[in-house]
Amino acid sequence: MQHRNPNVFEKILLIIGVLIVIIGYSFIHRVYVLDGYALTWQLLQTMFLWLLLAVMLIMLAVNENVKEELRIIIEEHLQEIKLMREEIKATKKVARRTSSRSKKKR
Repeated sequence: MQHRNPNVFEKILLIIGVLIVIIGYSFIHRVYVLDGYALTWQLLQTMFLWLLLAVMLIMLAVNENVKEELRIIIEEHLQEIKLMREEIKATKKVARRTSSRSKKKR
């Protein structure tokens, strides 16, 4: 199996993901400090939405990775199908030669 390099979309997605994690954490920490280190509903909602955003980014990255891996697998399968077609053609040629030789001997 061949090694796959990340494409531009995956690199951009990584940068955006890291920024969302860092900026989101700093905003949530700031709200936590401003609320007097108390766990409020607003803080819980903010954390939940931030985690949902992070999970969505992870799912997007996994989806892109699967798409790229499937593309590689499909390309490999197409190469194998071409080789199998060539092998079948060569086998048919050999079968024709042997059948024509056996007919000539009779």
